[in-house]
Amino acid sequence: MKITAIICEYNPLTNGHAEHLRRAREETGADTILCVMSGSFTQRGDAAIADKYMRAEQAIYAGADIVVELPTVYAISPADNFAYGAIKTISAFPDVNYVSFGSECGDAELINKLANLLANEPEEFSALIRKHLDNNVVFPKARALALADYAEIHPEYADTIGLLDSPNNILGISYAVAIIKANLDIKLHTIKREGGDFDSTDINAPLPSSSAVRDAFNRGNIDAIRKAVPEHVMGMLSVVKPQRDSLGDMTLFKIKSISGYELEKFYDVTGGIHNRLKIAAATASTMEELLEGAKTKAFTMARLKRICLYALFDITKENYAACVQCPPYVQILALRKERKDILSLLSLGCKNVLTRYSDINKVDKSLRYMIKLDFTAQGTLDIINKNTVFNKKMLLI
Repeated sequence: MKITAIICEYNPLTNGHAEHLRRAREETGADTILCVMSGSFTQRGDAAIADKYMRAEQAIYAGADIVVELPTVYAISPADNFAYGAIKTISAFPDVNYVSFGSECGDAELINKLANLLANEPEEFSALIRKHLDNNVVFPKARALALADYAEIHPEYADTIGLLDSPNNILGISYAVAIIKANLDIKLHTIKREGGDFDSTDINAPLPSSSAVRDAFNRGNIDAIRKAVPEHVMGMLSVVKPQRDSLGDMTLFKIKSISGYELEKFYDVTGGIHNRLKIAAATASTMEELLEGAKTKAFTMARLKRICLYALFDITKENYAACVQCPPYVQILALRKERKDILSLLSLGCKNVLTRYSDINKVDKSLRYMIKLDFTAQGTLDIINKNTVFNKKMLLI
């Protein structure tokens, strides 16, 4: 079996995603497309537009053979840990030949070249990063500046300057670093991203982003969406309602109701941000006011939103560290019905496979916290979306 894996959110799936699925299969010679998809919440700290099973179903219709969930603890993590969790999940499958992703540069060899430098980071490069961090530059920018400095000393890396300035490149590099560190024999396949930026809200771009579709959906611009997504995705969106700010209300209440000392215990809370959050929460009446009040140069809006989710779901530094030590598990969301052979293959490489919540009793006990978190996140999204269809098991499509 030749498997190509795609790490995704499909929030929602667009025409650009459908084209990526088609080209990934064709250009890598894969007979199986595996999607590792974020479940109920996304890497930017937002609630998904629709239930994970609904989104997984759209991926199957668009060409995937199997869709599994990226564990929530990683789905709402910074890029490096997001990638680590995705590659860890992929590692449970034997015979994965490629990881395929979109990138601004469209050059897998260049991405792999920089990934090897970052995965085996020399002290000289580390010192350059520390120099910029000492000047109060946030880590992603400090690393990009350090790369430019390093390339001046080592001109063979001049062609990598700028790669760390683009979000899809950064994710692709993070996937490659995770593959290298895990010592996996998996190749990279990348497709140059065309059309609008990944976070652009221009619904009239040649291939509008998911951000643009969500923005148009929330504004009720349905006609514009029809040109941006496959027909079957329109069917899904027809039964989904624009989200109210229920997540913001729940999160704001949580931040207001705990002490700064308790807030400091959550994952990724550093640099006194817990104090800024508590001060901002004291006068904030909306989540937007809280985030604006707490934002600094060192803490992007996405990072703050993720920290608020860690608080909402009680993901402490200790809990997160324990999750990293756990073995991989595979929670299957959807499977093409004629591809049950994938389950037989999966059973050879992974003992921790779930197709429904009751399977939690059959897997390694160390995984129970992570799996319960996945289902807690799903229940929270059900509340936000006022979802009355509580699907809790794998779809055969």
